Amino acid sequence: MKPVLIVYYSRTGVTAKVATALAQACGADLERIQDLRPRTGVTGFLRSAWQALRGTPADIAPAGHNPVNYAFVVLGTPVWAGRMSAPMRSYILQQRAQFRRVGLFCTLGGSGGQHVLSAMANLCNKLPVASVCLRQKDVLSNNHLDALTSYAAELAVLRDSELQSEAEAKPS
Repeated sequence: MKPVLIVYYSRTGVTAKVATALAQACGADLERIQDLRPRTGVTGFLRSAWQALRGTPADIAPAGHNPVNYAFVVLGTPVWAGRMSAPMRSYILQQRAQFRRVGLFCTLGGSGGQHVLSAMANLCNKLPVASVCLRQKDVLSNNHLDALTSYAAELAVLRDSELQSEAEAKPS
C-alpha cells in the first residue's frame, strides 16, 4: 500500500500550486480532478459559484488513482461562494467508500474555509487526520510557506507512522 495520495481541483492554479508543493514535500502521488466542462471566463466563474451554492456535483473525468491503494488521501479544493468546488464534491461522492483516512486543505479569497473543511469531512464520512486553510493572496505572494510546511510535516509524521505500522504488520 502506498502512503499518500493528494487529490485536488484548481480552476485558477492557486490550489494546484499548494497541492504540487505538498506532494513534493510529502513524497505523495498527485492527482488533478479533471472537470469535463470548461470554467473559463465570466460564464465559467458564475457557473462555478452557482453549482457551489446549490451543492451540485460537476461532471468529472474518471480518477486515475484508486484511493483504496493509499493509507490516506489528502483532498484540496478552492472555496467558491463559501462552499467546496463542485468538482471536489463529485470526486468525494464517487470515491468516499475507498478512503481509509483523509487530510483536507482549501484555498480561499474570502471566507468560509472552516465551513468547507467541515463539509468535506462530513461528505467523506471521516474525521480528517489534518487540515489547513490557505488564503489565495498568501499563496500568490508565497506567504503561506510556514503554514504549508507545518501541514506537510504533520502529514509526513502520519505517513511515516503508516509505513512503520505496515512494516511491523509484515510477517518475518
